[in-house]
Amino acid sequence: MKKLSILGAALALLAAGLPAHEFFVMPEEAKEYRAGDTVQINALSTHYFTVGEELEPAEVNEVYVVKNGVRTGADLPLKANPDRLWYETAYRLTDNTPVIVVGNRKGGFYCLFTDGGYADGTRAEAERANPGKTVGTARYFAKYSKLYLNPGAQDTSFNRPLGHALEIIPLENPAQYRNGFRPRFRVLLNGQPLAHADISATWDYYNYKAQDTYAQTAKTDTRGEVQFRITSPGIWIVRISDTRRSARPGTDEDNNSAIAVFVVR
Repeated sequence: MKKLSILGAALALLAAGLPAHEFFVMPEEAKEYRAGDTVQINALSTHYFTVGEELEPAEVNEVYVVKNGVRTGADLPLKANPDRLWYETAYRLTDNTPVIVVGNRKGGFYCLFTDGGYADGTRAEAERANPGKTVGTARYFAKYSKLYLNPGAQDTSFNRPLGHALEIIPLENPAQYRNGFRPRFRVLLNGQPLAHADISATWDYYNYKAQDTYAQTAKTDTRGEVQFRITSPGIWIVRISDTRRSARPGTDEDNNSAIAVFVVR
C-alpha cells in the first residue's frame, strides 16, 4: 500500500479550505498478522481514502489499543511523516489475541462563515479572529476510528461497543471477511441504534485520487443495521457521519463521524 508522497501534497493543496477531513487509522500493509509481528500503523486526516492530506497537531489525535474489550497501556506515540502527510506508530502483537486499534480525533470546534469560509474555534473565537465576518454555523465535532487487527475465529469481543458517541459495530467476526462476503454492521449513536442514516464503504485503491469517494453507499434500517458486499481484497473502511442540533452553549450543530477499518485477505 504505497502511494507517492507528492500526490498527497498535491491533493492537500487542491483541498485547502475544506474543514471536515476524515480521521482514521490503518495498517501499512494488508496482510495477515500473527503473534510476534510488529504492525506499522498510519493515522490519517484526509478527504482521500488512504492518502494523507493534512498533519493536524499531534496533541489533537490519540491512538491506543483495546484488547478483550479493555484499553491496554498508554496512547501509542505518533511520529509525523511530512512526506506522506500522516502520523505513524507501531504495535507489537505479543500473542494471537485479537485487538482493536482505536484512533480518535479529539473533539473540537469550528465555524462556517456566511461567505463560505471557515475558522477553527468557537463562535466567539472565530468572530474575534475574523472581524467583519459573520458566523453562519458554529459546530462541535469529534471523529472515531477502529482498526480490527489480527481477528481470530474464536474472538467474542469484536461486537462489543467501546462507548464512542458514534460507533460502527460488526455483526459478524471480521475473521470471516473474504472477497464476496456480505458483512453486516450496526450503527450506534450515544449507545442507541441509528436508523435511516447514510453510510458508505470502500477499499484501498478503489479511487484514492477523488475526495470523499466510496465504492458502496447504503442506509441503515430501522434497527440501525446495514450490509455491504466485499468486492476486493485489501484494506476496507466503513464510514458514517451524523450532524444534528447541538445542546452546547453557543453551538448550532454537533457532528460525529465514525470509521471501521479491517483487512480482507
